[in-house]
Amino acid sequence: MMKRFLITACMMASMSFFAQAQNEVITNETIVSLLKEGFGSDEIIGLIETSPDRAITFSIADMRKLKNAGADSGLITYIQKIAKVDQGHEGVLWWNPSDGGKPKKLYRTTFERESANGSGAIIGILGKATGVIGNNALGNAATIGLLSSSGGIKKVAMQGAHAKIVLTGANASNPIFRFYLPKNENNSFEKTSDSWYYSMMNEIESPNEFQCIRMKEKKTKRTFPDGISYSTMGFSAKTATRDIIDFEIKDISNNVFEVTFPNGLEPGEYCFFYKNGANSQWFAEHMFGFDFSVQ
Repeated sequence: MMKRFLITACMMASMSFFAQAQNEVITNETIVSLLKEGFGSDEIIGLIETSPDRAITFSIADMRKLKNAGADSGLITYIQKIAKVDQGHEGVLWWNPSDGGKPKKLYRTTFERESANGSGAIIGILGKATGVIGNNALGNAATIGLLSSSGGIKKVAMQGAHAKIVLTGANASNPIFRFYLPKNENNSFEKTSDSWYYSMMNEIESPNEFQCIRMKEKKTKRTFPDGISYSTMGFSAKTATRDIIDFEIKDISNNVFEVTFPNGLEPGEYCFFYKNGANSQWFAEHMFGFDFSVQ
């Protein structure tokens, strides 16, 4: 009777622990702790599979910690796959929100062109608005021409005076972003998808293909700053400008990258603009980026 009671008590404690753990972010440290407490590979994998949020990485240092904690080859291989796919995220996230909560995903924004009558109204996505048809080099050249021609760049804008994601608090001026770029081999951003966005994202290799631009704020829109031009290499300025913001990139794992700003960010409107679009078949009809505000 006593033996049955002890077994039942242990099972209930284990179930209670995992129920509580499922409400927490699962990290490499969580896995190491579970291994040291005696939980097996199947139990840990089951927890990871049902976790609503996780931040798992994989490096040589991570592999050694797992091995030293008693992880078998099956669990290590599984962790490697999870880190590669990072099934919990895709796109760009503000990784260190000031409230200490879950990372906040940036919204994708499409750049559009103002109507020719100067009314400020927006008329459709860039490529279609400028008469660019098809996904070919001629269309790309026409789009580049709009951006680099005199006054043309001022006609391209993002709707809304402010981004939907606003960075506030202690970490707003020194944010950390993570770019998650899973590939079609992992059933994410599939090239066969009907969505141009997923097709384009599948081609991106790293945040080096983006530029962080400080946008001009207007009543109902945000426009590119004055004094810069666009080419197949991205935006450039004839004179030094504060509007093309330098950032540093750290590789986290295969398709996960961390972006930080060595000089911090001033209050304003910003966008990670996909500068390599001129090399993409989709750029002629769709310019896009990930926008955010800093207060």
